[in-house]
Amino acid sequence: MSDKTKKSVVIALGYFDSVHIGHRAVIASAKRIAEEKGCIAAVFTFRGNLKARLYGGDRKAVYSVEERRRCLKEVGVSEIYFAPVSRAFLNKTPSEFLDFLNELYSVKGYVCGEDYRFGKGGEGDVAFLKKYALSRGQSVYAQPDFKVDGVKVSTTGIKAMLENGDIEKAGVFLGGSYFVTGKVFEDRKVGRTIGFPTVNIRADSDKIRIKDGVYAGHVFLNGKKYKTVINYGARPTFDLTATLIEAHIIGFSGVLYGKKITLFFDFFIRDIQKFHSPAELAERLKKDVERAEGNIL
Repeated sequence: MSDKTKKSVVIALGYFDSVHIGHRAVIASAKRIAEEKGCIAAVFTFRGNLKARLYGGDRKAVYSVEERRRCLKEVGVSEIYFAPVSRAFLNKTPSEFLDFLNELYSVKGYVCGEDYRFGKGGEGDVAFLKKYALSRGQSVYAQPDFKVDGVKVSTTGIKAMLENGDIEKAGVFLGGSYFVTGKVFEDRKVGRTIGFPTVNIRADSDKIRIKDGVYAGHVFLNGKKYKTVINYGARPTFDLTATLIEAHIIGFSGVLYGKKITLFFDFFIRDIQKFHSPAELAERLKKDVERAEGNIL
C-alpha cells in the first residue's frame, strides 16, 4: 500500500481491555494531537483475550471485544485496528510490530501510557518507541498514569471492584456504568406470574464474573431509558443454581426475545436470598424496585 492510499493517523497504543478513564485519557490525547497534525486518531488493540493468551489460566475480561468496540466508538474513535492474539503476531519483535503499523497506516505520531510495553515478551518500551519514531520524524506522547484519590486506575483494580460488588466505584473508574450486552432468550416466564416480568441474557463467556447479587441499573429501549432491577447469579427460591442475568425493566411492556440489549449496572442493592415462596420473593422485589427508582435508601 502506497503512502498516498494509507490513512494518516496518530495512533493510540494499548490493550484498552476495559476502556477505563486512564485509557480514555490516552485516546483523548491521541485525538488532540491528531487534530493538531491534521489527521485522524486511530486505536490499536487486540481482538480476543490477550491476557489469557499470554499468561494462561482462566483469565477473564471486563468487556468483550464488541463491548470494547462500543466504548471506543462512544469516545469518538472511528478507526480501530483489532490485532489477532495469534502466536505469529505476538512473536513480532518491537521493530517488526512498529514496522507493521507503518505498513498499515501513514503514522504521524504515537500515544501510549508511560508503562506501555510491546513486541515479543514485552521487550519494547517507551524509550524504544521514541528512538524508532525519531528515525521516522514521528512524535511520541506518553500519557502519565491516571489516578483517582491517589489510586492508579487499572483494569486489575476494576476487576477487584466488580468481584466485590463495588459497582459504583467501578463505574467511576470505567467512566460510566459497567454493562453487559447479550441476546434476550425465552426462559420459564415465572416472573410475570408474580407481577415482575423479566428478560434474561447471558454474558459473553470471556467476561469476568461480578459479585452475585441484586443490582439497580438501567437499559435503553427504543430511545427511552428504563430503570431496572437486575439479578446476577443463581435463583435459589426456584432451586436454580446456574448463573444468569435476569432483569425486571420497570415500566416496560413488550416482547424482546431475540433482541440484543445492554444492561447497565448502577449500584448494588442486596445479596441474593432464598425465599420461602414466590409470594415472599414478590414482596422483596417491590422493595428492590423502590430502591432502583430512588424512592427509598
